[in-house]
Amino acid sequence: MPVLTVVQWVLYLLLSVSLVMLFALSCNLLGLSIAFIRSRRKPVPPQAAVETAAEIVEYPRVLVQLPAFNEGMLIERAIQAAAMDWPRDRLTIQVLDDSTDGSEALSRRFAEELRLTGVDIEVIHRRDRTGFKAGALANGLLRDDSPYIAVFDADFVPPADFLKRTVPVLMADSELAFVQARWEHLNAGQNMLTRAQAVMLDAHFGVEQSVRFATGMILPFNGTCGVWRRDAIDDAGGWTADTLTEDLDLAIRAHLAGWRAAYLPQVTAAGELPTTLAAWRTQQHRWNKGFAQVARKLLPSVWRSDMPPLFKLALTLEVGQSLFCPLAALCLTTSLSLLWLNAGQQPLALSLLGLVATAMGVFSATTFVTLGQLALGRYPRSAIPLSILAAMTLTSGLILSNSRAVFEAAMGKQSPFVRTPKMGGTGIAPAVRTPRVASTGPTGIPEIVLGSCLFFTMVLREGWYSPLLGTTIIGLAVVGIALLRERWQVMRTEAPVNM
Repeated sequence: MPVLTVVQWVLYLLLSVSLVMLFALSCNLLGLSIAFIRSRRKPVPPQAAVETAAEIVEYPRVLVQLPAFNEGMLIERAIQAAAMDWPRDRLTIQVLDDSTDGSEALSRRFAEELRLTGVDIEVIHRRDRTGFKAGALANGLLRDDSPYIAVFDADFVPPADFLKRTVPVLMADSELAFVQARWEHLNAGQNMLTRAQAVMLDAHFGVEQSVRFATGMILPFNGTCGVWRRDAIDDAGGWTADTLTEDLDLAIRAHLAGWRAAYLPQVTAAGELPTTLAAWRTQQHRWNKGFAQVARKLLPSVWRSDMPPLFKLALTLEVGQSLFCPLAALCLTTSLSLLWLNAGQQPLALSLLGLVATAMGVFSATTFVTLGQLALGRYPRSAIPLSILAAMTLTSGLILSNSRAVFEAAMGKQSPFVRTPKMGGTGIAPAVRTPRVASTGPTGIPEIVLGSCLFFTMVLREGWYSPLLGTTIIGLAVVGIALLRERWQVMRTEAPVNM
């Protein structure tokens, strides 16, 4: 058999496998949507019905941890919000500020102002940032033995009654490791990017988290807006920094240790969404790499455990969502390679598989995100289709960055926890800083080049992959141009002024 023919069949095989895997991941989203519709007809689990601490006989001690890094004036809002409605002699606040730009001085100033009102608050500053956020959380636990620990990122603003609506849930069920509240958004309507992020996060919290809790599957911790039982953290091995998603890592280990978790959609805390493409790209890179790292680290233990096979599969598909971009990249690469090799007409079965996989991806993602909006009663509903289209398009534009993230995780390459820049312009105390895109950050040029190549390919060669190419081309163009524009604006700002 000629070498060229062998190469073509290898490419056909790779393309087929990637399409089948994409189809499976799309079926997972559709399955979650169907399970959500069915679960709405069932009674709410009893531990989720507890919303108030009015009947508490004795308030337990609670530690509130605020991990922070170079937050600037944003930390004032976080510190003020942390002083929630809970007996002062039963509440301790730790500001875990590992800042390297001097922001810890602001933390100490605002903490001192709050301490004068009778709040027990401490600022803990580390110079080496060992373990990043996970290391800061673990270090804080060494200084306090409270039985319940609430965790909030610096850009979230919990309501005053947050602890009174969450801690009782843990007190009522000794088998719960943590309770997770739902995220709301302080700046969802700021621009198209924030609206797209909002609909994607609403689908996660409105549909996915609800389904996992209702069915008893492993419930991931979202890193903020939740309360942990100290015994569960210790029993699961504590916070570890060998993945970039320490929250998901600890939640799975706690479940493997025999603990459960609760999701309280009726309890919310609002946070900020990244407002620039560069910031969002950084966040998505961290999340995708973290999910892939957790899959590499814990899936073998999950499949060796005695949990139901369906739950094992569900968790595998959940952490496997990070494969969407690498698989799409593999589809594009193999398809373009076949064109360059003049492979001619592709097998009919392969073309049909490509069309079915593409259609399933669009349909399942649209259904999943739409259900999230309807479940949370978002209005006006006329804006939902545009936000969904923006979400799908922008996600397609991250194909290079997210693929690199998963590849680095597969190769075992470690990287630092990169903080997502925040505006801090909405909430209790507006911040004075605006997030800046580093002049050494992403240029957007690789996205623009790849999008241009795909565009000319789609024009010259038509095939089943044209719809996929069209979405990806637009996404790459939007992301690339936006990154280039943001980079140019920063360069102009940093350029010296000639006198």
